[in-house]
Amino acid sequence: MGIAEISRREYISRINRVKDYIDDNLREPLSINQIASIAGFSPFHFHRIFSALCGETLNGYIRRIRAEKAARMLISFPEMPVVEISELCGYTSMSVFCRTFKDIFGVNAGDFRTKKTEEVSKIRQSLSKKSQFSIEEDSDLCFIKPNEERKQFMKTNIEVKTMPALKLLYVRHTGAFDQIGMAYGKLMQWAGPRGLLQSPNFKTATVYHDDPAITKIENLRQSACITIDRDVKGEGEIGRLDLPANLCAVGRFEIGVDGFSDAWNTMCLWLTESGFQPGEGLPYELYYNNQEEHPEKKFILDICIPVKKL
Repeated sequence: MGIAEISRREYISRINRVKDYIDDNLREPLSINQIASIAGFSPFHFHRIFSALCGETLNGYIRRIRAEKAARMLISFPEMPVVEISELCGYTSMSVFCRTFKDIFGVNAGDFRTKKTEEVSKIRQSLSKKSQFSIEEDSDLCFIKPNEERKQFMKTNIEVKTMPALKLLYVRHTGAFDQIGMAYGKLMQWAGPRGLLQSPNFKTATVYHDDPAITKIENLRQSACITIDRDVKGEGEIGRLDLPANLCAVGRFEIGVDGFSDAWNTMCLWLTESGFQPGEGLPYELYYNNQEEHPEKKFILDICIPVKKL
């Protein structure tokens, strides 16, 4: 590996650490000095490095991520006061929140919430009273419009249960969903020689950091992940991500590449009749097979959406 490649991987590693730190601390004040220290650069140089690698300024990135989190909360927690959402997303005043939100989404927060609530209501009304879904009686990101022309929602068992904590290594992908394969390729190439693919409990997972109904496709962040059963330190583009145990709506699917949209629509529409709403935490797909080894080239996976009682 040449000096240029080693250097590039180190820079990406530092930027990933910064983005993870921002996600975990959006509620707190985030200063350039503080964030630059996470990356190990001086504030003067870090600001330019971040812009060059990410295509937006650090302040612009934080501004967008805060507004997108607020938008997700407006949809997921319809009874939560807007002022509380603004505080949870790190805004110092309602005037700053209102101005920023309207600049990014083109409408104020109240109108945004009303519009999305009406869309969810229309979807709910369009569903047949005869549910296609099987729900476990003992069972203790999401907003995607259905395809009105097809409405092909999948028959599957969906249950609400506590999913165990996951220790993950990741390579971050930003952009269209169907381009994440390159991130998985980098991850497998790194993990294979280190014996991380032979664990009896080995699985792959895709973790979603953004909602496609809110974030532009070119900014959508996803993590291509593998599970690990021991402490492993990442390097370069390989980062560490730990998901805590969480109550999730879990749907099992066996689908081809073209089935993911319908699978997610199935999960999201099930939620509208379930008595649950999206909760805190990141949604993810947990895979149980190698798609290339399946006779029909299908994925066997769970879609897991953190939830709480409505």
